[in-house]
Amino acid sequence: MNRVKITANFYCFLLTILLAVSGQAQPNSVLNQTTSEKARNFYMKGVEMRAARRFDLAMEAFRGAISKDKNFEAPYAQLIILYEMFGQKDKLEKLNQEILTLLPETPLAGKAHFLQAEKSFELGQLEMARESITAALKISNLDIQLRAKLIQILQNINFIISQENVPAEELVMRQLNEQLNRFQLQYFPAMTADENFMIFTARKSTHELDDENIYVSKKLLGEWSAPQSISPLINGRENEGTSSINADARIMVFTKCGSPEGQGSCDIFYTERVGNQWKEPQPIREINSPNWDSHPSLSPDGRTIYFTSARPGGIGKMDIWAAEKDSNGVWQRPYNLGRGINTPFDEETPFIHANGQTLYFASDGHPGYGKVDLFQTQKTKTGWMKPRNLGKAINSYKDESGLFITASGKTGLYCVEERRDRDLLSSRIQMFSVPESFKTGPACTFIAGTIFDAVTKKRIQALVELVNMESGKTEFSMPSDKDFGNYMAVIKYEKPYGLFVSKSGYLFHSQVIKFDSLKVGEEGFRQDVHLEPIRAGASIVLNNIFFESGKADLLEASLVELRKVGRLMSLNPKLKIEISGHTDHIGTDSDNLILSQKRAQSVVDNLVRQGISKVRFVAKGYGENRPLNDNSSDEKRLLNRRIEFKVL
Repeated sequence: MNRVKITANFYCFLLTILLAVSGQAQPNSVLNQTTSEKARNFYMKGVEMRAARRFDLAMEAFRGAISKDKNFEAPYAQLIILYEMFGQKDKLEKLNQEILTLLPETPLAGKAHFLQAEKSFELGQLEMARESITAALKISNLDIQLRAKLIQILQNINFIISQENVPAEELVMRQLNEQLNRFQLQYFPAMTADENFMIFTARKSTHELDDENIYVSKKLLGEWSAPQSISPLINGRENEGTSSINADARIMVFTKCGSPEGQGSCDIFYTERVGNQWKEPQPIREINSPNWDSHPSLSPDGRTIYFTSARPGGIGKMDIWAAEKDSNGVWQRPYNLGRGINTPFDEETPFIHANGQTLYFASDGHPGYGKVDLFQTQKTKTGWMKPRNLGKAINSYKDESGLFITASGKTGLYCVEERRDRDLLSSRIQMFSVPESFKTGPACTFIAGTIFDAVTKKRIQALVELVNMESGKTEFSMPSDKDFGNYMAVIKYEKPYGLFVSKSGYLFHSQVIKFDSLKVGEEGFRQDVHLEPIRAGASIVLNNIFFESGKADLLEASLVELRKVGRLMSLNPKLKIEISGHTDHIGTDSDNLILSQKRAQSVVDNLVRQGISKVRFVAKGYGENRPLNDNSSDEKRLLNRRIEFKVL
């Protein structure tokens, strides 16, 4: 999908410049470029043959026009287009030399200098490329778009020279097994947070009749399984490509081109997975436009999409845009990421890392080593940082795009292409260890588990929330799977989190996520949850209630959990509960009893201030008389210091 778009842009660029030069819209002005009647007749014959798609005869006629008048610009312009379209490089190079000799001050000479500069640049002949650019920029009536392209290459030359003494980090690519890389073309991979499920786009061949489809592979005993078509509901007759998934691959967005349900040539679609089955995908009408929309990248919680669009209102031809869901789950109007990221040229293939702050993307507008390089930027409280080129470890004179970094930040996935000139021969998904220079923003891991009914032991669907206790912000909110009860979410290292699980008819579950409990070598947390149905005698520990040491004053971090208790009481107006306080054995029995009573009463007082009738509560302090563990360690004493919630 990305490759088709780039090719289309290239020929659109040629046609814009060269047809303007040849004056297709004004035949008389074209014919006035020559006084030779024979040259005019040959030219008109060439136009006629081109319209009839007899391109060989068209080329022959245009050459005839030049033979009659070597200063006639229009047939040169037509031949450049045709030679480019049919890959006749030798003829094109010879033609450019003729133009530079015979028409050195014309816009056509500017185009010839541009092609020479491109070729020299790709070969690493930077000074030769600079000479061609300098010569082209001296032409007074040079096309504005062509001038911008030349300045862009010059910008890259200056950047490369400035980076000559910067050492390149070693980047060792390891091709994934042939079982996964079984197609001629596979690209744009993405993984779940636990790195056990991969999704990517593939084509069986480079033939235009072979369309793009989406495939999935699972890691079994350390090896990737043979890829399978994702679903007959998703892969159809149209091109389905550039997909992105949330942390546990239960939400997917992808690009579909040529769909009757779409609004433009390519559109972004949304689907969800329940159990092992994907739902019928739907276009995201709030995001799509009548223009080209593609390359979606989904945030780990599934609530933000970054994507590429050619819609009006941008800064360049293709810009990076974003859209977010509101609290009701409705996608809001897309917004452009702005001039700090987008340039007058093309920015594409955005990838937002699982930390929600680090954005990787491809651009041919920022200074780089080649036409399209990979860049990285970081989201701050005030906006996006200035993009940084990822360096010569991964960037080259070739086009680079479509990078994926796992949630852990340790592993990267990238598609390595084999080309012959401009022709794509094959592409393979490869893996590499991520250099330190690629990493910015907080490191991440994941938490995953299954929700059960504590009485029946059946798997159930419940709302899972992860709250950053430092900021009070809910960073993840999503129901567990309807069929399997499982969930997975990304969390940032070194941040205190509260895990909350709730379902109508059940007491909610809460706990603190402690990173020091993660064992060496483990890549994530496993936390199953057993929800207690609301019934007399059922009780839970309120794990996210905090007090000042030795006091009954509630800390601000407790407010998140207290609001959840208040909501539970509001949804169940007949519910009456005991709030009990417990301590460890440090201190005297009488002091501990008083402290536990005061703490229980502080919790009740807060709930009453939320509008819950005080007659529905009993505050009871038990001191050190009901320990959950012996008091032999700090960790065990911590578990004994608690607030409990019991249904009366």
